Amino acid sequence: MLKQNITIKTCDECGSEFFEQVSPMSNLCPNCSHQLYGYEKCVHELKNGRCQKCGWNGNISEYLEKLEKSNNGNL
Repeated sequence: MLKQNITIKTCDECGSEFFEQVSPMSNLCPNCSHQLYGYEKCVHELKNGRCQKCGWNGNISEYLEKLEKSNNGNL
């Protein structure tokens, strides 16, 4: 099995590294792209602290953490 060349970038929002080829936005990881703009959510497959599909390491920005807490309080 051959591995394709993977470009690793750093998310402007959360600081996580991610695989550029799988993110719908050039400067955001798939997780932040979903949380901020509603793009398709990655169904993360975490192994050794990193998603095998998109490269996200579980980081969440302070802004998204506050947003998530705010939304959970409104349920």
